[in-house]
Amino acid sequence: MFASVRPLSVTLSDVCFCHWPVSPSAVDAVLPDWLTPDTEDSSAWVSALALTMDRFDAFGLPVREGIEGLNLRTYVQTRDSTRGVYFLSLDITDQLAAETASTLFRLPYHYARIRRLRQDGRTEITARRRDGSGARLTVTVEPSGEPTTTAPDTLASFLIERDRYFTTGPLGTRLVGSVGHEPWPVQPASATVTENTLCSAASVPSTEGEPLVHYSPGIEMGVGPLEPLS
Repeated sequence: MFASVRPLSVTLSDVCFCHWPVSPSAVDAVLPDWLTPDTEDSSAWVSALALTMDRFDAFGLPVREGIEGLNLRTYVQTRDSTRGVYFLSLDITDQLAAETASTLFRLPYHYARIRRLRQDGRTEITARRRDGSGARLTVTVEPSGEPTTTAPDTLASFLIERDRYFTTGPLGTRLVGSVGHEPWPVQPASATVTENTLCSAASVPSTEGEPLVHYSPGIEMGVGPLEPLS
């Protein structure tokens, strides 16, 4: 349904969300001055999403297939309280797609090596950026239970159900992009993070402790064009 009204659509699968609470001031330091941290229980949050992009379609035709991705994002709002996400980095395994998406979406895409190793219901995800920055993440994830949708006004909904992202265009233009999809199907999961330098590479202090984790078998979403923020 959503792909029919948008020129771009993305089919995602095997999505692992790892969320960490961080100081609002730490997030505020890396945001453009027209955005502020969106907080829950007085904490800002940073999330790493490891995912498989099964298909990336333009006007119903496949453009790319089978790309692994790792997105680092935080939660923000504009001065008039419009909520969305701000991407700190997006790592993918297709160099041409990284270069094209950086231009098309005005987002910090990077070319990376991402590997998934599945065994006994667990998946080890290892990501290494190829630019020599040292940005990397290794996490082992084990889903449990059955997928369901998040309840409104919960922390899970705050962290997962977002339909806008903000970025900056040429000459400092304030831009907003939209996505459309059914509610995310998510289920509980446990995760062990053995290395994580994504945050420090994005100039956010390193997170401590085990993350809050959600797992989703996947979703299809339509992607709208970037527009000036009114």
